[in-house]
Amino acid sequence: LIEKINLSEAEKDQKLSILDLILGGEANNLEFKESFRWDDKRKILNKDLERTAMKSVASFLNLEGGKLILGVNDNKSVSGLEEDYKSLPRADRDGFENHFNHIFNTALGARFRQFIKLNFEKINGRDVCLVEVSPSDAPVYLKTNNSEEFYVRTGNATTSLIMSEAQYYIKSHWKES
Repeated sequence: LIEKINLSEAEKDQKLSILDLILGGEANNLEFKESFRWDDKRKILNKDLERTAMKSVASFLNLEGGKLILGVNDNKSVSGLEEDYKSLPRADRDGFENHFNHIFNTALGARFRQFIKLNFEKINGRDVCLVEVSPSDAPVYLKTNNSEEFYVRTGNATTSLIMSEAQYYIKSHWKES
């Protein structure tokens, strides 16, 4: 019974922390995305949304880490991931995580998945996914259309660096010990 109470309190603390993150709003280490793949405005599957989420993850990996909350829009409203779930062969959290892993491995590389932790929570009866990103031990590039792009966070935005800027950033950020 004591373990159950402690677990329940820990679950409450975790929920409060996600709610606190949402209420605090976006920042240099926190980004919200309404959806991972479902475009609610156009009512269609939109793979550009997956790419946009991966850009944010790459930028966190290339800086000091950060958090991405999927299922929350910029005005802090919880939209949930239920429409994303419906667009998958397996319409649940496991199916979503499997799809996230597939997109991550294709776009950023399986080697970097060790720096990512996914947590699902229900807020206002809707599922959200907290993607916790630790800083990478090496530069991470987003693979797109037979090329690679390098992203970092600048304030509360994700910014692409041109090759010369990326080279300088990489040299200064990952100094050899």
